[in-house]
Amino acid sequence: MNKTSIKAIERIIACLNELRILTRGRDDKYFYDSYETPVVCDLFNEIDNNMQKISSSIKQKYNNVNWNIIDSCKHYDFEDFQSLKLRDVMSLAFGGLYNELYDSLNTILEENIREYYKKYSLRMHRMSLKKKSG
Repeated sequence: MNKTSIKAIERIIACLNELRILTRGRDDKYFYDSYETPVVCDLFNEIDNNMQKISSSIKQKYNNVNWNIIDSCKHYDFEDFQSLKLRDVMSLAFGGLYNELYDSLNTILEENIREYYKKYSLRMHRMSLKKKSG
Protein backbone atom coordinates (compact mmCIF):
# COMPACT_ATOMS: atom_id res chain seq x y z
CA MET A 1 0.00 0.00 0.00
CA ASN A 2 1.31 3.45 -0.81
CA LYS A 3 1.17 6.60 1.32
CA THR A 4 -1.39 8.25 -0.97
CA SER A 5 -3.83 5.37 -0.47
CA ILE A 6 -3.27 5.37 3.28
CA LYS A 7 -3.93 9.11 3.54
CA ALA A 8 -6.99 8.83 1.30
CA ILE A 9 -8.47 6.02 3.39
CA GLU A 10 -7.73 7.89 6.62
CA ARG A 11 -9.43 11.01 5.26
CA ILE A 12 -12.47 9.04 4.09
CA ILE A 13 -12.81 7.52 7.56
CA ALA A 14 -12.59 10.99 9.13
CA CYS A 15 -15.24 12.35 6.76
CA LEU A 16 -17.50 9.36 7.44
CA ASN A 17 -17.23 10.07 11.16
CA GLU A 18 -18.05 13.73 10.60
CA LEU A 19 -21.06 12.84 8.46
CA ARG A 20 -22.29 10.44 11.09
CA ILE A 21 -21.99 13.11 13.81
CA LEU A 22 -23.69 15.78 11.66
CA THR A 23 -26.62 13.55 10.70
CA ARG A 24 -27.18 11.84 14.06
CA GLY A 25 -30.64 12.63 15.38
CA ARG A 26 -31.64 14.56 12.26
CA ASP A 27 -33.45 13.69 9.10
CA ASP A 28 -32.89 14.81 5.54
CA LYS A 29 -35.64 17.45 5.83
CA TYR A 30 -33.50 19.25 8.40
CA PHE A 31 -30.69 19.59 5.87
CA TYR A 32 -32.94 20.60 2.98
CA ASP A 33 -33.96 23.63 5.03
CA SER A 34 -30.58 24.26 6.61
CA TYR A 35 -27.42 26.19 5.92
CA GLU A 36 -25.53 22.99 6.77
CA THR A 37 -26.40 21.31 3.46
CA PRO A 38 -23.19 22.58 1.80
CA VAL A 39 -21.17 21.06 4.66
CA VAL A 40 -22.70 17.64 4.01
CA CYS A 41 -22.09 18.06 0.27
CA ASP A 42 -18.47 19.12 0.84
CA LEU A 43 -17.79 16.09 3.04
CA PHE A 44 -19.43 13.88 0.47
CA ASN A 45 -17.29 15.43 -2.29
CA GLU A 46 -14.15 14.94 -0.23
CA ILE A 47 -15.00 11.27 0.22
CA ASP A 48 -15.55 10.95 -3.53
CA ASN A 49 -12.24 12.68 -4.34
CA ASN A 50 -10.31 10.50 -1.91
CA MET A 51 -11.90 7.32 -3.28
CA GLN A 52 -10.26 8.24 -6.60
CA LYS A 53 -6.84 8.48 -4.89
CA ILE A 54 -6.85 4.88 -3.66
CA SER A 55 -4.63 2.74 -5.85
CA SER A 56 -6.20 0.25 -8.23
CA SER A 57 -4.14 -2.54 -6.67
CA ILE A 58 -5.82 -1.91 -3.30
CA LYS A 59 -9.24 -1.79 -4.97
CA GLN A 60 -8.51 -5.08 -6.73
CA LYS A 61 -7.13 -6.72 -3.59
CA TYR A 62 -10.21 -5.67 -1.60
CA ASN A 63 -12.80 -6.19 -4.29
CA ASN A 64 -15.44 -6.94 -1.64
CA VAL A 65 -15.56 -3.19 -0.85
CA ASN A 66 -18.11 -1.19 -2.83
CA TRP A 67 -15.58 1.26 -4.30
CA ASN A 68 -18.22 2.51 -6.76
CA ILE A 69 -20.87 3.39 -4.19
CA ILE A 70 -20.75 7.08 -5.11
CA ASP A 71 -20.06 6.65 -8.82
CA SER A 72 -23.07 4.34 -9.13
CA CYS A 73 -25.32 7.23 -8.03
CA LYS A 74 -23.92 9.75 -10.48
CA HIS A 75 -26.04 10.91 -13.37
CA TYR A 76 -24.95 12.33 -16.70
CA ASP A 77 -26.52 15.49 -17.95
CA PHE A 78 -26.85 16.53 -21.58
CA GLU A 79 -23.17 17.52 -21.81
CA ASP A 80 -21.82 14.28 -20.28
CA PHE A 81 -21.12 16.06 -17.01
CA GLN A 82 -21.38 13.78 -13.99
CA SER A 83 -23.42 15.02 -11.08
CA LEU A 84 -25.24 13.76 -8.04
CA LYS A 85 -28.76 14.60 -7.07
CA LEU A 86 -29.13 16.04 -3.59
CA ARG A 87 -31.49 13.23 -2.63
CA ASP A 88 -28.77 10.67 -3.47
CA VAL A 89 -26.19 12.60 -1.43
CA MET A 90 -28.56 12.73 1.53
CA SER A 91 -29.49 9.07 1.23
CA LEU A 92 -25.86 8.03 1.31
CA ALA A 93 -24.95 10.60 3.97
CA PHE A 94 -27.60 9.23 6.31
CA GLY A 95 -25.86 5.95 6.88
CA GLY A 96 -25.38 4.37 3.49
CA LEU A 97 -21.77 5.45 3.10
CA TYR A 98 -20.85 4.85 6.72
CA ASN A 99 -22.46 1.42 6.83
CA GLU A 100 -20.96 0.40 3.53
CA LEU A 101 -17.40 1.68 3.94
CA TYR A 102 -16.37 2.42 7.53
CA ASP A 103 -15.60 -1.08 8.83
CA SER A 104 -14.06 -2.21 5.54
CA LEU A 105 -11.71 0.77 5.34
CA ASN A 106 -10.63 0.35 8.96
CA THR A 107 -9.87 -3.30 8.25
CA ILE A 108 -7.79 -2.35 5.21
CA LEU A 109 -5.75 0.07 7.33
CA GLU A 110 -5.26 -2.50 10.08
CA GLU A 111 -4.06 -5.06 7.57
CA ASN A 112 -1.66 -2.75 5.74
CA ILE A 113 -0.42 0.15 7.83
CA ARG A 114 2.11 -1.79 9.89
CA GLU A 115 3.70 -3.27 6.79
CA TYR A 116 3.81 0.16 5.13
CA TYR A 117 5.60 1.76 8.09
CA LYS A 118 7.91 -1.22 8.48
CA LYS A 119 9.03 -0.79 4.86
CA TYR A 120 9.20 2.99 5.28
CA SER A 121 11.37 2.71 8.41
CA LEU A 122 13.69 0.23 6.71
CA ARG A 123 14.02 2.57 3.70
CA MET A 124 14.82 5.54 5.95
CA HIS A 125 17.35 3.45 7.86
CA ARG A 126 19.08 2.42 4.62
CA MET A 127 19.18 6.03 3.45
CA SER A 128 20.70 7.07 6.76
CA LEU A 129 23.35 4.37 6.48
CA LYS A 130 24.19 5.47 2.94
CA LYS A 131 24.67 9.08 4.08
CA LYS A 132 26.94 7.99 6.92
CA SER A 133 29.07 5.75 4.72
CA GLY A 134 28.99 7.91 1.64
